[in-house]
Amino acid sequence: MSFDSLEQSQASGQPWEIYQFNTEGQSFFLTSADQPITYLGQTYEPTTIRREEMEETAEVDSGQVNVYLPTSHPLAQLFIPGLPPSPVQLTIFAGHYSDADVLAFFIGSVYSGSFTDECQLICRSDKYLLTRKIPKQVYQSLCNHIFGDRGCGVNLAALTYAGVVDAIDSTGNSITVDAFASIPAGQLKGGYFRVGNSVRAILAHAGAVIQLMSGISGLTIGAACSGVSGCAHTYPACQGYDNVQNFLGWDLIPTINPFDGTTSLS
Repeated sequence: MSFDSLEQSQASGQPWEIYQFNTEGQSFFLTSADQPITYLGQTYEPTTIRREEMEETAEVDSGQVNVYLPTSHPLAQLFIPGLPPSPVQLTIFAGHYSDADVLAFFIGSVYSGSFTDECQLICRSDKYLLTRKIPKQVYQSLCNHIFGDRGCGVNLAALTYAGVVDAIDSTGNSITVDAFASIPAGQLKGGYFRVGNSVRAILAHAGAVIQLMSGISGLTIGAACSGVSGCAHTYPACQGYDNVQNFLGWDLIPTINPFDGTTSLS
């Protein structure tokens, strides 16, 4: 029998659900059943995990589901400092012990996590992505490219600098990496700092010291790290990277409106 037939029949088989969480460098294969379940060669381990019913409506964000698991679980621990640096994707499969038909009835990602006596993960269906606005080019003096993207063409691998953390201030936002001292002042501003899977934006760079947008939980002195250069998206900055042929801004926009002579267009 098919999955739908078993669900609708009065003599339906015993159902089960499995949860597949994926993020950069980590995967969790969990089931709410009381015994391991193997599907597509992967074993899903019994875990204290449950979910609320989903509401299907005509709204774009329909299909949201709340998943609960113990705060001590390694997956829950990822959300204690905030959202992980890489999105956590979730697929929920359902089936019956008496049948081979398996249905993937939820595909989405974890939108937020909160803690009480257990961890609540609010998961949104991929349909929610339809609410995002599509970026468009803007008539502005700054370059419209994302630094290092295909249109920009700058090779970020050549502008990535490795080192180790030599000092951390009391806020956790100011980091000293001696290996960054030889990089031209300010070059890392607007770029990002990476330790393992954790990534933070760099707000300022002077010598060996960088200022992060927010600290990285658990960061220790001696940790291997890397810094990736940023770009001010101005024409002079593009000249500095010898990349003006790909500049997608209008640096010669007049600062005074030529029609009335007063209104600034900058």
